[in-house]
Amino acid sequence: MISNSDASAIVRLLGNTAAVEGSFSDKKRFLMNGLCELINADAWIWSLGTWGEISKSPVYVGIMHGGFDEERFAKLLQVIEHPHNDKIVAPWIEEVTRQKRHSTYSLQDLDVAGLFSDSEVADLMEQADIGELFVSGYPVDESSMSAIAVYRTSGAVQFNARELKIAHLLFKEIRWLHSAGWSQQMTAKAPKLYPRQRVVLNLLLDGLGRKQIGSEMALTENTVAGYIKDIYKHFEVSSHAQLMSKFL
Repeated sequence: MISNSDASAIVRLLGNTAAVEGSFSDKKRFLMNGLCELINADAWIWSLGTWGEISKSPVYVGIMHGGFDEERFAKLLQVIEHPHNDKIVAPWIEEVTRQKRHSTYSLQDLDVAGLFSDSEVADLMEQADIGELFVSGYPVDESSMSAIAVYRTSGAVQFNARELKIAHLLFKEIRWLHSAGWSQQMTAKAPKLYPRQRVVLNLLLDGLGRKQIGSEMALTENTVAGYIKDIYKHFEVSSHAQLMSKFL
């Protein structure tokens, strides 16, 4: 399904990623940007999906991303936290979390029941200028997974079988990177936050301030301040800098 030149490109990207100097985050960014060039994708995210102690469906925290501006990223977080999203991604989640299998699904694979077109998620995706996507999940341990999604903008062509295979093979060969760089705070405490609190948390970790978060989420600054206060209390910190250091 993939050519010798594709295989060579995968091996070269893997080798260059391993050689990147810096943190695990730097290596992940290099890998994802390289993959996007290889398969002509526009944007990506890489997060830790965790179901912690009380949540049956994974929640996504520590989200790294490329290709999104602040507005599109905020809309994407609302897609991820939307309750309808659980039903749409259920088959993929089942394979990764229950069967402990590395699985890659296209948007068409996820939407075989036609749930997407009738969902509010579709409207949020349009607002985030997302047309096509695929997701890839790799089991990390009993309570978490490495969750990756790659996107194309509205109106773009679907990802084809060759492109999905390239991504799946690439992610399969980086077992060491899937489990690296995540904070224990993410697995242990983040699932206990409410969905909107997790959106605010991820925007804080992305470097946004209170005013910016309010603007992107259509909330007042006072409302955002309340969420931030709850988040600080939850993670036992007293400042944005302390929160960043706990997670990053």
